[in-house]
Amino acid sequence: MGLGSSSKTPVSDETNDINFDHFQILRAIGKGSFGKVCIVQKKDTKKMYAMKYMNKLKCVERNEVRNVLKELQIMKNLEHPFLVNFW
Repeated sequence: MGLGSSSKTPVSDETNDINFDHFQILRAIGKGSFGKVCIVQKKDTKKMYAMKYMNKLKCVERNEVRNVLKELQIMKNLEHPFLVNFW
């Protein structure tokens, strides 16, 4: 548990590149000053995920890059049944 060793099945194997076009946005569930969290569905498997995406330029302009990278590091190292896991 934790430290990037998730026991959950990843979205795909490492040979396939996954990008934004592989998902259909269903609805927004949260919005921040430079990012948004949406419920998305992967087009080929129909599995549902929460996807957070951010405006890179706004992050840089507001000097939030360090905070975003810290959030990424924390999410990668967490695994808990009551928290969203990072893939």
